[in-house]
Amino acid sequence: MNPANPNPQNKILITSIAIVVVGLTLYWTFTYTGPYRYLAEFQLKWLGFYSPKLTAMVIILGFLLIPVLIKLIFRGAERPVPEMQNANPAPASFPNAAGGAVAQPLRQYIRYSAAVIIFGFGVWCYLNGTQAGNLQELSATDFQNGNLSSRIVYADVKGRLSGMYIGQNHYLYIPMFGETAGNPPVQLLVGVNENQTKKYLHREADGNFTVRGVADKGLPGDIKYAFEKNGIAVGNPVWVVHTGREPGSDRNLGLGLMAAGIVFGAVLFGVDSYRKKKNAAAGPLQALA
Repeated sequence: MNPANPNPQNKILITSIAIVVVGLTLYWTFTYTGPYRYLAEFQLKWLGFYSPKLTAMVIILGFLLIPVLIKLIFRGAERPVPEMQNANPAPASFPNAAGGAVAQPLRQYIRYSAAVIIFGFGVWCYLNGTQAGNLQELSATDFQNGNLSSRIVYADVKGRLSGMYIGQNHYLYIPMFGETAGNPPVQLLVGVNENQTKKYLHREADGNFTVRGVADKGLPGDIKYAFEKNGIAVGNPVWVVHTGREPGSDRNLGLGLMAAGIVFGAVLFGVDSYRKKKNAAAGPLQALA
């Protein structure tokens, strides 16, 4: 048996671990909790901003480094006792297996993790596009009163836009209110690219704005912090209407990412199968040599 070739159980374990890694990273990213929050606040403290994508990639990289650290910690336990090194004849050595036995499972773990991550993001995008449903007519008051049961909707939303906004990477977050009196916490924001405000933001005769897009729950932690730092309370939950975003685009993006993940995984599986057959054929020749 060539130790450089992992058995099917190892592949199942690697895939399962990759799924857990993707799930945890997505959960921490969209709830702004766990290591994601600590890394984001560290960047905010020292840089004044943070990159959501880079933060998620650092978390995934940290997960990938765990097996490397474990291997380094327990590497000494695999060394033979000096007095017993010459007690028995040394087994036949296989040049291709000596270094591959350690590195091959780790390389496979990283490669298959990448395929699962791509597929996982595709599933998330597709589900968002599916759950958004058909176009609805809503008002900012519907969001403030908690009249929505789903977590994501596709709608034309009518309300009053605040004169205060927060920008991040050329993307503006503008509070929208209904007819509620007083100064209630912000529970709805309009997200729009700063270069497309004239395209998506049109003031009507009564002073209200109607914006079309996909509204979902969740706001980046640094944006929420910036609003509260400027004296604007943010409610829980808080919705963001992303102007110009349509469910069909989310579904198409999700299908594309899922297809890319499957193709990438199939290519990896084909390459591994080819190498396994090649090493299995080369093993007896090395033993005879």
